[in-house]
Amino acid sequence: MPESSSPAQIASNTPQKKEEMITVISKGIAKASLLGRPWYCLLAVMLLPSSYSLLAQGTAPGGHSADEGIWSGAIHRQLCFATADCGNFDRATAAGTAPISIGSFTLSPRNAPTLVFDDSGAGTSAGNPIDIFTSNSTGAQAWSVNNTGVTPPGFYNFAALGAFCVTASGSTSGSAVVLDPCAGTLAQAWDPVLIGNSYEMQPANSTNLCLAASGAEVGSAVDVETCTGAPSQLWSLAVETNSSNTGKGGPSASPCTGIGDLSVAGVAYKPSWCQEFEGPARPPSTDAWNFDLGNNNGWGNGEAEVYCGPPGVWGNPSQCPTTFSTDTAPVYIDGNGHLVIQPRNINGTWISARLNTDGGQTFQYGILEARINLPDLTNQGIWPAFWALGNNINSGVPWPTAGEVDILEDWSPQVFNGAGDTGENSTIHTDLTGGDGISDRYLFPNGEAVNTAFHTYGIIWSPDKIQFFVDDPSKPFFTTTPASLPSGDVWPFNQPIYVLMNEAIGGTLGGSITNLTNPGPMTVDYVRWYTAR
Repeated sequence: MPESSSPAQIASNTPQKKEEMITVISKGIAKASLLGRPWYCLLAVMLLPSSYSLLAQGTAPGGHSADEGIWSGAIHRQLCFATADCGNFDRATAAGTAPISIGSFTLSPRNAPTLVFDDSGAGTSAGNPIDIFTSNSTGAQAWSVNNTGVTPPGFYNFAALGAFCVTASGSTSGSAVVLDPCAGTLAQAWDPVLIGNSYEMQPANSTNLCLAASGAEVGSAVDVETCTGAPSQLWSLAVETNSSNTGKGGPSASPCTGIGDLSVAGVAYKPSWCQEFEGPARPPSTDAWNFDLGNNNGWGNGEAEVYCGPPGVWGNPSQCPTTFSTDTAPVYIDGNGHLVIQPRNINGTWISARLNTDGGQTFQYGILEARINLPDLTNQGIWPAFWALGNNINSGVPWPTAGEVDILEDWSPQVFNGAGDTGENSTIHTDLTGGDGISDRYLFPNGEAVNTAFHTYGIIWSPDKIQFFVDDPSKPFFTTTPASLPSGDVWPFNQPIYVLMNEAIGGTLGGSITNLTNPGPMTVDYVRWYTAR
């Protein structure tokens, strides 16, 4: 959050009039600082679209013989999904698995297969060391790759916590491997050499050096050592991060059968992607939705919950139910046409859910809306939201430059004068507006409230314009354009976005959970995207 605004200042200046623009703390609060690093660093880091599996890309000279690897020798400069048959490239793409580019991944050395490649202390200062550590499903262990524009051609940058790259600190055996700001150096360019079903990682700043775990214990440093083919130099790759990203989605997973057109301001819109949540009680679709998992150091906002996916989702934390029941699930379809996010206290740990379409369906322009009945927000402790992030955050564009649109966000009046049951806040976050964002508050007419009925929260989105509405798209209460931004800012909303829905526990706007005992659910009737005809 910028030093120029404090939570108390913002709260004290928040008017209660529906049509006046206000600056409020939103999901961006505390995204600007957690352990001294930006909030976007704590997102589940996604692999870049350019990094799809380069199966059988070819061989290159190296210090490996045919008996070490497959076919005529080790395969250089290619990556494939861990569960694909990397030893039989003619069958790898038919193995029924997705390319690794749909989700971030972990690396484990063969000499310590239960430990993972880890940014020690989750630090982003230049030279922060890399070690191997117990898997904890945080962004400091979730790695992404990029091979576009990397020198030498075909080599890869490996990154985590935003634009910070794995770097060989020297070109001699024993040089530490650290996390440095990505700068395009040879020390940050790596050749992943496939040997059987494991990888040697060779930096471009030297010859015959390999990424190595210096030991097999928790906290063992990672360095580069003379390549010997030892187990400490062979790394396995697995998709296992803070997201259950499946890479699925699209209209086939979210049909709009029986949903009519909308007409707003003389423009006809057709339904193009619909989640209606009809049918029997069951877990939500893993074809349409991905699920953020774990606590991830409070998600940059000091939140208390552990997020869960449906039973069986890869990487589900241990606190999450392993069998499905509407009595125990933190997220489910209720059998009456609704998706329910229901926080629960499990032996002192709060579990909840955060659904997203990251890596699956993205959206650009049109009308995006959800019909939601919020829980009672009289008392502090919970923080529900329906929001979106710029999809280019997955290609290294940091938050808030990538843009965030909070279509619906609500919290208790006990915390920074939240709207509570009387209304909600809608906000955009951009490069210069940061965690404060630019926001307006909608207040319901007398006799209506967020928790006594379903209301439709949405945006009408066109190039250089986002209009926010509640219930009636013909009457937007808040309009933003590039002219709304401060001088020198950049409008980030002419590119695809993906959506998220969650009910957070505690955190900057959720407030204290000391007296939280039985929070109500966030109940969603539908989520729909309409595109102009």
